[in-house]
Amino acid sequence: MALETVAKYITAARVLLQDTKNTPYRYPDADLLAALSEAFPEAKKLRPDLFLVTPLQDFAVNDATVVVMDPMYRTALVYYMVGRAQLRDDEETQDQRAAAFLSMFAAKLTTVS
Repeated sequence: MALETVAKYITAARVLLQDTKNTPYRYPDADLLAALSEAFPEAKKLRPDLFLVTPLQDFAVNDATVVVMDPMYRTALVYYMVGRAQLRDDEETQDQRAAAFLSMFAAKLTTVS
């Protein structure tokens, strides 16, 4: 699935969160949208060069709004969304999972492959 719209980012995050079957979802759309919005300034801290052309974006609606980001780094935004969502859980294993996703976010942005 190509990550182009807000709805596709939400869907991709839900797959990694294993939150695709039950409604209401465990992680509300509003929380995932907030995490997507928060991912942009966090990414800019690590890679300001990516934002010379790409604007910081703030998302309030789960729809067909296009997310402007270099395709190489779109998955990093999903990792950030998942890590932020996992941080809200109380279980110790969730904290480790959250840290792993936030580390993958940073690595995806800063590592040359």
